[in-house]
Amino acid sequence: MISLSEAQEFVLSKVERKRAIATPIGKALGLVASGDVVSNINIPPFDNTAVDGFAVDSHALDLITRDGAVTLTVIGTVAAGDGVSREIPQGGTFRIMTGARTPSNTAAVVMVEDSAEVEGDKVRLEGSLASGSNIRRRGSDIGVGDVVVPEGTILNASHIGTLASIGLVRVPVFRRLRVGVLSTGDELKDGGEELMEGQIYDSNRYSLIAALSQSGVEVVDLGIIGDDADLIREALAKAANEFDAIATSGGVSVGDFDFTKAIVQELSLGNARWMQIAIRPAKPFAFGVLNGAAFFGLPGNPVSALVSFELLMKPALAKMAGKSRQMPQFIGAVAQYSYKRSIDGKTHYIRGVISINDDQMTVTPLPKQSSHNLNEMSQSNCLIEVPDSEGFEAGETVRVLLNSSVWM
Repeated sequence: MISLSEAQEFVLSKVERKRAIATPIGKALGLVASGDVVSNINIPPFDNTAVDGFAVDSHALDLITRDGAVTLTVIGTVAAGDGVSREIPQGGTFRIMTGARTPSNTAAVVMVEDSAEVEGDKVRLEGSLASGSNIRRRGSDIGVGDVVVPEGTILNASHIGTLASIGLVRVPVFRRLRVGVLSTGDELKDGGEELMEGQIYDSNRYSLIAALSQSGVEVVDLGIIGDDADLIREALAKAANEFDAIATSGGVSVGDFDFTKAIVQELSLGNARWMQIAIRPAKPFAFGVLNGAAFFGLPGNPVSALVSFELLMKPALAKMAGKSRQMPQFIGAVAQYSYKRSIDGKTHYIRGVISINDDQMTVTPLPKQSSHNLNEMSQSNCLIEVPDSEGFEAGETVRVLLNSSVWM
């Protein structure tokens, strides 16, 4: 057996970051910025009001500060989008709407809540405010030359909004990965099909497609191929030309020599590696490069397949996508219950439920931990790392990895 870190290092050493492209801003969510994005405009582009109210000059502001109130003549109204340059005459004020450009000599904006109509076009303004109150200054959010999105940033909704605010149409990013997911075996059927004796419904393909989708890649379902060497070879060769990565499950244990294993060795020119990793579940794992496409052979047991995805496939995809954070990120949590295990030379990753109790992160191990218990996996939201030991006691702090549905 080899250590998990050795397996991770091997896989990461064989994959490369994909090329950078300029993609439309509407399709950039979840992608990684391939360079610093610099603004060539100021945001806001002009001084504007943060509230509905009345724009006053420094003379009127001094009177409000000294006397607590002032009565002024309303000269007109400035609405958002009004591009006319204005100036407040002494003794006057402009009614102004949120977001509207402030007159050039505006010292502050009095909120409409602090105003009262007197008679005709007169308004009484009062309150306590300093110079510049309720004014959003030009360039106060973003200035010309500011880096608004640093290289390596994974673009979220706020980043997209920021980029849109500076008028960007296309964003420099590393392109979205395309991953094909394939199942092989005469024993597998899709839901809705009749099961014959010895057959089961294929769940791994669907769970992997879902996990990959949550990771922000473009996933293509390549379906099920029976135990036919020619069809498997054709499917894998075609997928290697069309996708950045290929994922299958099953046929990776010691002693297995199914068609997939032999064909992957052939297509990788003998460079694929079948590994036995000192972890439980997900001990068997295969990796190779087929004509530039990363091939991930995950274990056949449903839980093992998902654990392999989290610990080995996901970090590789993160590197290929240009992400700076590649390795799984563990957090500490206090165990609610004890968990006992035997020393067997492996690190165990058990399913658990993490929650916050009294401002403390706690985790509860689930009772069923066999690698076929997919339903138990669906009840969990994390994996608890248990080093090669006799387990842990309630109250101990343990290392926890959030599942894909939580950790993105």
